[in-house]
Amino acid sequence: MSPNPSRLFPEYTRSRVFVRYWIHDHALVRVLVPNFYKVDADVFRSNHPGRRRLKRAKSLGVRSVLSLRDPDCIPSRMEQSLCRDLGLDLQFVPMRTVRLPPSDTFRQVLARLRDMPKPMLVHCKSGADRTGLAITLYRHVILGEPLQEARRALHWRFGHLAFGKAGIVHAMIDAYDVDHRRTGVGFEDWLSDTYDPLDFNDR
Repeated sequence: MSPNPSRLFPEYTRSRVFVRYWIHDHALVRVLVPNFYKVDADVFRSNHPGRRRLKRAKSLGVRSVLSLRDPDCIPSRMEQSLCRDLGLDLQFVPMRTVRLPPSDTFRQVLARLRDMPKPMLVHCKSGADRTGLAITLYRHVILGEPLQEARRALHWRFGHLAFGKAGIVHAMIDAYDVDHRRTGVGFEDWLSDTYDPLDFNDR
């Protein structure tokens, strides 16, 4: 069953929840374009899942869900109810699309990717930018893929566009790539020794 809006959102009318979720948050578009892909045996990626997507994910063996969204937004509160009903372990590491987070946020993402029950589903709102970056890190840092292969997770076929504000993730990856090629530094050491989000966010 779908979550009861009156129970989950007593501060909103049912119609306001409907508009915020289906229209403002583009849930209708996500139903039509799920952006749901299998990365490997342990990880799937998606845009923000609704009830049917979560049920499908569980039928495919998914045991946990990592959301890169604000846990207090309406879609996330609905997802928390759905995951409880389905017995899925849902965890949050909030990130933003157009600003890079502090290094601790990347460490939290990597820790969740390593430690959460597998198989797992990773998602943001559209499944394009934040999810693409998380999957790039998963493939490069955890699986050990070369960076140029791993960053294919940031591709237009997943809805990611390298130009515009979302392209900030490429500026960061390019900066790491230069240092990685020059010194062999790994991403997590680079986070500790070199990375400063202000170098990219203030451009």
